[in-house]
Amino acid sequence: MNGRQHHLVKVIQKIEIFSGFDHTDVQRLLKICRFKSYASGEDVYKRGDASDEMLLVLRGMMLVLGEDGKELARVRPGHPMGEMELLTGQPRSADVVAGDRSTALVLRNSDLTLMFGGNRDMAAKVLENVIRVLGARLENTNSLVAAQRRTIRDLERRLQEYGPLDSSDGDDDPGVDVDDDDEYDDE
Repeated sequence: MNGRQHHLVKVIQKIEIFSGFDHTDVQRLLKICRFKSYASGEDVYKRGDASDEMLLVLRGMMLVLGEDGKELARVRPGHPMGEMELLTGQPRSADVVAGDRSTALVLRNSDLTLMFGGNRDMAAKVLENVIRVLGARLENTNSLVAAQRRTIRDLERRLQEYGPLDSSDGDDDPGVDVDDDDEYDDE
């Protein structure tokens, strides 16, 4: 195995869903993958598309875009993209474009299914890892929701303490009536 292949094995072993894969497992995985190149600005995924593959960015950068087209995240070399959708079958949740000339390792669901059919230990490792990743994401989401609830309670408490804003405190009502009558004119 050359240095490039050894590096690729190490990168794949760092991907959460492939955690615990030994050298042989990664070699099996690499045999079913293909490499794909993307031009800068090329569409990689569109929101709502079927999720039948995941990517491991090897070179370049991918941009994850929100509904408004604004950048949400950058996926750099060594990082996967679409691994949860690959396993859950959920449609793509965002648009992804190549941020510059990029190369990725592509793993299709159908190839993964064939590989797992012949190796239940690998399938079990991936499923355990997916459960762990989803559990961590759920825990993180619960923490965010709890923080938002605390903020809402604090704002409600402040509203009760200080009362609602009076409209006369705003810029809309300067407190002076201006008439077009001539009663204020100097005579």
